[in-house]
Amino acid sequence: MKCLLFIICFVNIQCDITYIEVKYPLTGKLAPPNVVWPHPQKMEVSNDLLYIRPNDLQVDSNIETCDIVAKAIERYKPLFFPPTLDMHQPPADAENILQTLTLNVKNKSQCEKYIELTSSEAYNLTIKQKVAVVEAESVWGLLRGLETFSQLIYINEQNYVVINSSVNITDSPRFRHRGIMLDTARHFVPVPVIKKNLDTMSYNKINVFHWHLVDDQSFPFESKTFPNLSRAGAFSPDHVYTPVDVADVIEHARLRGIRVIPEIDTPGHTFSWSKSMPELITVCWAHGKPYQAIYSIQGEMEIFNPSEPRVYSTMDALLREIKERFPSNYIHLGMDEVYDKCWLSNPNIRQWMVDNNILSTKSLQKYYADRILDITRNISVTPIVWQDVWDEKVELPPGTIIQVWKDSSDNIEFDSWASYLNRAANEGYNVILSSPWYLNYISYGKYNTDRSVMNLEFFKYYEVEPLRQFSGSNEAKERILGGEACLWGEFVDGTNLLSRFWPKASAVAERLWSPATINNSEDAQFRLDVHRCRLLRRGIPAQPILNGHCGNYEVGMPKSLINHPIFNYENPTWASTTKASLPAKVLASLSSSSTKMLTSYIYVISFLPIGYFYH
Repeated sequence: MKCLLFIICFVNIQCDITYIEVKYPLTGKLAPPNVVWPHPQKMEVSNDLLYIRPNDLQVDSNIETCDIVAKAIERYKPLFFPPTLDMHQPPADAENILQTLTLNVKNKSQCEKYIELTSSEAYNLTIKQKVAVVEAESVWGLLRGLETFSQLIYINEQNYVVINSSVNITDSPRFRHRGIMLDTARHFVPVPVIKKNLDTMSYNKINVFHWHLVDDQSFPFESKTFPNLSRAGAFSPDHVYTPVDVADVIEHARLRGIRVIPEIDTPGHTFSWSKSMPELITVCWAHGKPYQAIYSIQGEMEIFNPSEPRVYSTMDALLREIKERFPSNYIHLGMDEVYDKCWLSNPNIRQWMVDNNILSTKSLQKYYADRILDITRNISVTPIVWQDVWDEKVELPPGTIIQVWKDSSDNIEFDSWASYLNRAANEGYNVILSSPWYLNYISYGKYNTDRSVMNLEFFKYYEVEPLRQFSGSNEAKERILGGEACLWGEFVDGTNLLSRFWPKASAVAERLWSPATINNSEDAQFRLDVHRCRLLRRGIPAQPILNGHCGNYEVGMPKSLINHPIFNYENPTWASTTKASLPAKVLASLSSSSTKMLTSYIYVISFLPIGYFYH
């Protein structure tokens, strides 16, 4: 009982979520300071604690030569021991000190290079007799177990680093596909921000990065085969993902057990292609004239021209390059929101449809989709498509994954996303769900129901049950692979991406990892608040879920880790090059004193972060 009171005291002092008004007290169970998120399948922990010597925990592995494991051990050291926070050595007479952490793969399994859809992420974590052991069937299970172990560590109110002395966790994901979709075409997202987002995904045991690379607004992906697509289609030469950038993102994800699935969305969402390949794009007509825009109906040019043979030769070459550069062997083909008004306006396309006995734009979309899906068959990749093409009754190749994003339809058979999920899985398709998890739809942080006025925004994501109303066989149920939280980029860039995603996406992460019975939102609000504070200690500017505080490491406070170099990936060359980049005439015109002032200014800016972090 004494230990339990101690833990609650820590929660109230160091990480506190509180009411929006006194008359609306929060209900739910308070969470300990080392709550695990997402919640494990089975978990038993004691209240008594072990000390840990700061920056002095021995970590061993029977597969330590594997780069996945070796680099994870190094990466987790500052997560165990946040570099700006005060930590004391255990009392001199203390004997209850954790000695080692061991990471073992059963049967010394090989060091896999890339995680796959079928990879095992199961693990067991035990702590007993002052020794912690994570055991798994694969390196990916070791990563998930290591993350759980890191979350069990915390700094108590006396500034000792502690962990539960007895732990027994058996854990594995409920769904295999647990993803984040990020749109980097409507706004360019710099690679360092993408990498921080990948870090946060790993802290939430998310294993898929769905990268929506290109769209109408820009084409930032630098193709080796068609370099002019980004030269003309990117916002600027600085807003481009070079081959080195793409390889860097894939490697960063690989080391964290995350698959990177690229999306090249066609035939719609392709206006950026027109800046270098106008021959691929449909010219829109009106009143007998080409290149006629009609507000809210069509632009002057938009959407691929399915009658143009060069569309298919270009897509064949580009998809072959994508397969070569992205090792996941999955390509998202988009195929959503094919608005047909421009097609119908074009007399050449209408005549081509007549000549080829294509009687409707639905049939035209099917013709296009069949041609592109044939390419994926020929190059042996698994296609993923937004549900629209399936809605149009296109027969998809075996193994195709349908991503459900709609929540209603003019067809009464489909009154919700659950109806779509049912039908697609029962037709033999693999399915992932996104409809209820569009995180770009922001609102006030709480909403009212008949039962309560204190429903936090994350509740609506957390309370989703992917298998609700599922009426298929167990075999069909297995085809529901999981889901993705989506963030479209109309109002998101590097300034707000991380706070917009997190911790709301954590709610989706727990729904896809944890048992369906872990579903009490009012308990979860206390646990998620602890996890949000943990993200702050890991350099992630996760937004608050309600009133309260975390500690002296919040953004802008003396111990903040948000801009700490150990959790960031920027290369701050601007300060050292400011003076060098000035034109010679400008430098020559500066007086000696002003030159000294400029140099001093650069010096101060260069070293301000260091003084800030270690003040």
